[in-house]
Amino acid sequence: MRNNIFYSIPSNIVSGKDNVFANFLQSAGLYDSMQIGEDNIQDLILLLDGKVRISAYCKECKEERVFTMEPYIHFDENVTGCYSQKLSEEVWGIQKSYILEDTPSPGGSVKKQNTEWKWKNCQIENVSRILMFQFVCGMNEEHHLDYIVLTTDNSMMKIGQYPSVADMTFPELDAYKHVISKEDRKELGTAIGLFASGVGAGSYVYLRRILERLIYQAKATAGDSIDDEKFKQARMAERITMLEGYLPEVLIKNTTIYGILSKGIHELSEEDCRKYFPVVKECIYQILGLWESIRKKQADEAALNKALSVVFSSIK
Repeated sequence: MRNNIFYSIPSNIVSGKDNVFANFLQSAGLYDSMQIGEDNIQDLILLLDGKVRISAYCKECKEERVFTMEPYIHFDENVTGCYSQKLSEEVWGIQKSYILEDTPSPGGSVKKQNTEWKWKNCQIENVSRILMFQFVCGMNEEHHLDYIVLTTDNSMMKIGQYPSVADMTFPELDAYKHVISKEDRKELGTAIGLFASGVGAGSYVYLRRILERLIYQAKATAGDSIDDEKFKQARMAERITMLEGYLPEVLIKNTTIYGILSKGIHELSEEDCRKYFPVVKECIYQILGLWESIRKKQADEAALNKALSVVFSSIK
């Protein structure tokens, strides 16, 4: 018997971080795909029904905002004329029919339909082939975030987004402007742009170069506390371990990051590279985040020392 996922569409609003399809729309690169199945169909119905709110950077507001979407409506015609229909209700009706097919009859027998599970039927095939999810900024209804997907059988492929992933991600780099070189900022932006355009292995080339330079930058900060000759002879994973205290703890415990980037360039498929890109990019952000927190702490301490010196001078 198929799982009875719900008897009606829930009315509560859910966070985008708790919805697998909202997460896919926000994090996937162009031409990435994900499966639509019985285990996640409820998430898709909630998204289509306008029940999902996502938190994202608004390009126009230049701030993090909450975006919402109206229920997905499509139009059709019959003998009585044109009518509108919520796509979420049609998809929910299809799932409800699967449940009823597998429900025991009053006589005790089970009506079995040897049909393959699908999230849509021929009646909504055309209207659901290309879907546009149009989210509106909570602070200004003229600010939009649009995603376009192609659905084939039981899968969804992201084929468009505006503003682009690059537009949404570049502002994140401003938080590290004091600790990242112009060269690294430019190449990190290039890597993000390539990922946003559906390029996997090419983006890894830039990420690996940035990681190498950050490791050497950490070594420069460490100075004589790490033997230069041993550092030169060590493999990259060993160098990361040697830089404990100068690199984030998560990187020290996961020295395979450099190997992942190298394997991505030479061996992994484009699909796998795109799939893992957000994770390896986050490793770069972890390094920059650590250095920024150290810089800010030192700046705060310097400001406090200066303020205390002024106070002391005025009362002595």
